[in-house]
Amino acid sequence: MAGIDPALVEAARAGDGAALEALLRVARPQIRRYAERYCAAQMAEDATQEALFTVYRRLPALRSVTAFPMWLLRIVARICFGLVSPLWRRIEALQDDDKNAVLPEDIELRIDLERAIEALPRTHREAILLFYYCELPVAETAARLGISAEAVRVRLHRGRALIRDRLAAPAVGRET
Repeated sequence: MAGIDPALVEAARAGDGAALEALLRVARPQIRRYAERYCAAQMAEDATQEALFTVYRRLPALRSVTAFPMWLLRIVARICFGLVSPLWRRIEALQDDDKNAVLPEDIELRIDLERAIEALPRTHREAILLFYYCELPVAETAARLGISAEAVRVRLHRGRALIRDRLAAPAVGRET
């Protein structure tokens, strides 16, 4: 996550209350941006607050400071997925006679994309999340992953291809 000092994350993880407060304040805009990507607009603030609370509660359990950006992204994605699903079930229940109701395309695509990213091999998933979601440049992504910039480009290329293939494949077991 660009702009967040690993030393701040480490101090907060170790129990420093001032560091935790500073970390939450610095991370909030990034969390909000993630929430706006994963959630419906009207739910982004709720998801942001829930994510901040989750970070507050679970930060001591974070295994590696370098994993913080991806860990945070996964928290937000899970919260948004949890907030979106019940909402759409209620909306679908209101559509009495329309048995073939589906989720709006943008939310459905986000969910499909989340699942496609989750299905990636770990190495490709890490590169995709750091580059696209954390918006880190290739050089910084390489540094965080401990690999060369060329290796990052290869992982991004292969990861995108795997995502494309998964999204192009017919949905199996999708509820409609």
